[in-house]
Amino acid sequence: MAEIRRETHQHSGVNLSDILFALFKRKLTIMLCVAVGIIAGAAFYFFYPPVYESQAKLLVRYVLERSAVDSIDNTTRPNLSSKTTDSVINSEIQILTSWDLAAQVADTIGAKRLGAPSKEAAAGSIISGLQVTAPKGSDVIFISYKNRNPEMATLVLQELLSRYFVKHLEVHRSAGAFDFVTQQTDQVRARLNQTEDALKSLRDKTGIVSLKDGSAAITTEAAKTKEQLNDAEADLAEQKAVVNQTGESKSKKGWRTKSSPSEKSPLTEKARVAGTEAKVETLKSRLRDIQQRMKQFSELGPQMEELERKRELDETNYKYFAATLEKARIDEALDPSKMPNISAVQRPSPPMLDTKTRDKITLGLAGGGIALGIALALLRGLVLNRTVGRPLDLETQLHIPLMLSIPYSGARNGHLALPPNGSTANPRALATRPHHSKLAPWEAGHFIRPYCDAIRDRLGLYFEVKHLTHKPKLVGVAGFSEAAGTSTLAAGLAASLSEANDGKVLLVDVNLGPEDVHPFFKGKPAHSLKAALKPHGEIASAADNLYLATVGSPNTGPAQLGLKKFFDMMPKLKASDFDYIIFDMPPLSQTSPTWGMAAFMDRLLLVVEAEKNNREIIKRGYGKLVAERDNVAVVVNKARSYVPKWLDAES
Repeated sequence: MAEIRRETHQHSGVNLSDILFALFKRKLTIMLCVAVGIIAGAAFYFFYPPVYESQAKLLVRYVLERSAVDSIDNTTRPNLSSKTTDSVINSEIQILTSWDLAAQVADTIGAKRLGAPSKEAAAGSIISGLQVTAPKGSDVIFISYKNRNPEMATLVLQELLSRYFVKHLEVHRSAGAFDFVTQQTDQVRARLNQTEDALKSLRDKTGIVSLKDGSAAITTEAAKTKEQLNDAEADLAEQKAVVNQTGESKSKKGWRTKSSPSEKSPLTEKARVAGTEAKVETLKSRLRDIQQRMKQFSELGPQMEELERKRELDETNYKYFAATLEKARIDEALDPSKMPNISAVQRPSPPMLDTKTRDKITLGLAGGGIALGIALALLRGLVLNRTVGRPLDLETQLHIPLMLSIPYSGARNGHLALPPNGSTANPRALATRPHHSKLAPWEAGHFIRPYCDAIRDRLGLYFEVKHLTHKPKLVGVAGFSEAAGTSTLAAGLAASLSEANDGKVLLVDVNLGPEDVHPFFKGKPAHSLKAALKPHGEIASAADNLYLATVGSPNTGPAQLGLKKFFDMMPKLKASDFDYIIFDMPPLSQTSPTWGMAAFMDRLLLVVEAEKNNREIIKRGYGKLVAERDNVAVVVNKARSYVPKWLDAES
């Protein structure tokens, strides 16, 4: 049957009890940090220079975007019923918080009045004291400026708003581009005049006003002249044929024959032929002239066409720049203080004392002290501290079953704190300084006795369960440090066993160095282990059924009970008439004989000093002892509870 143990907790994370233990253990650190934070906050509150704030509000109804190169048709009025978007408000906030605007304000007011060494520093101070916000979905922009000088708080904000309206026009309107547009308009007008002069010269040269109409007219004239020439040539050929025929007939009849009145005379026909020939020549000359003009027109037509296209383009550009110039002239003449789209809901208010920043920093310092104290306590208690602070840590963090925990007790009312496990300054085992002690560990009034009685009962149950009926039963008490309190625990356990009528009990101190046999405690005799183990030896008892022994001798060096020596003594130990032998063993270290002696014990009590012994050392030591023989029970000594009982889950 296994040993009766407390139920172990399998979780190893940080819980509320760990946090409370760390906080209450280092409450002085927290209180110190809180005091420092409160003092720092109070000092800041009283010594912080006053800051004055001026506030203003702007209503942005809409923003008219118009630059110097807008399209002529893009002159429609904005939809006044539509709301501004967040992007528009954000763009206005960027203008208000721009470096250029702050530099203009600083240049206007002056760096000296702003208490800055240069204009750049003054602009930086303006930006640092300026705060511009706008609630989401709102058309109102809130502007505030803080300064230690109440006069400057209002003055800077007034100048900032005045400069903002001008800057707004520069960004969104064409007022700044009036000179540029005027120059461009003059250049386009000059190019148009030059094109018209060249076109006029070419028209005068060709005699054609319009290229399209002139081309049609000259083509029509050429066709008409050609037709007239063809008709004239046909008439001429006919007239010549008539003249020739008339001449032949006259020669046959004779020249003297008198012609009839109805017949045309040859002279008349010839005259008509001559007239027709002249007409043909005239038409031919006109046709050549027309052809010459057509040739000239075909050569100069492309030039005229190019000039006409250029004139149309120049006229379009001139109309555009003329309209843009008119817009720029209007924007330049626009009064920034009377813009219809943006208005001041609230002009810069009189300076008001601002205490929000001071109060926030003051509370931050006070709260920071509290937070720093708590953080330091948690850091030291949960992260940096690697010791076992509470008995529960063995179960929750190391998964080691706990037999019993002994609370810390100071030297009050005759009760002793557990003394170091052995002492080089005072080699007397279980002895403490006389002015610090009144009771021996085996006396009934000692505070350790109730806990030793509980350990005695659990040892008896363990031996019964394990069916250990042999005598003597060997019980070792060891710790991880000299101050663990193993000596007091061993003495108290020995006294508790001796008073239970379980037989004779021998308490062996393995820690003493060489000295003559000396009083053990307040005159109680102590004997060497060799003398105590002699059969039928007569040794004096320290109390009823309680005997004291040491392993040291007057002729040896510091007592080190080796394994061989201890093994050689085992027959004498088993043959002794003691029922229990309690060994007050040296602390566990790399050279300690306790490691080897532990295997010979029927039960080993491992004492852990709370808040002193390292977790990893305990875990490794316990694991090594249990691996050799599962006879180890852990007792936590000097356990303190810093948490109030109504908060302590372990109480």
